[in-house]
Amino acid sequence: MEDTALAEREISNSGGAAHAANILGALALLIQDRVQARWQEELDLSPMAAAALSQIEQEPGCTIDQVASRIGLSHSATVRVIDKLAERDLVTKDRARQDARAQSLKLTKAGKRMAQQLHNARNQVTDGLLSLIKPEQVAALHNAVGAILHEAITTRQEGDVTCRVCDESRCRPEICPIQMF
Repeated sequence: MEDTALAEREISNSGGAAHAANILGALALLIQDRVQARWQEELDLSPMAAAALSQIEQEPGCTIDQVASRIGLSHSATVRVIDKLAERDLVTKDRARQDARAQSLKLTKAGKRMAQQLHNARNQVTDGLLSLIKPEQVAALHNAVGAILHEAITTRQEGDVTCRVCDESRCRPEICPIQMF
């Protein structure tokens, strides 16, 4: 209780919401930089390659158009990302059953291992950061971030792009703050 009052006074004395927004932005960049560095160093994956791999993992048999929509890239840029993943034997491309012009994308065994590794790398970064604070602070952060996501995401498309590399083993639709569409 005393810690909460102290924190509220500190926020009030340091510029309130403007300062909170500034440090939230700094935290977002810290997380992004650390996760992307691990993906690049450990897995040789760009952020968009990681996102594409994650999307194909979440929806085996999806098309390039579906991946492009969910990761927020153009069709042609997504084709290049998928081609590089296929060259590394992480993704296979077959003709889709419903539309012979479309390609059905699936992860290879190596692709499935890589998808798990990319989730593990992201989780290690975020778990490490959360380990720096007390359990009650983790709970408060969970509630605050969940509330922000719930209010900020207004379309399914925006939700798909925001969750493009989510670890579905840690979040299910019934507990996801933005899966309300």
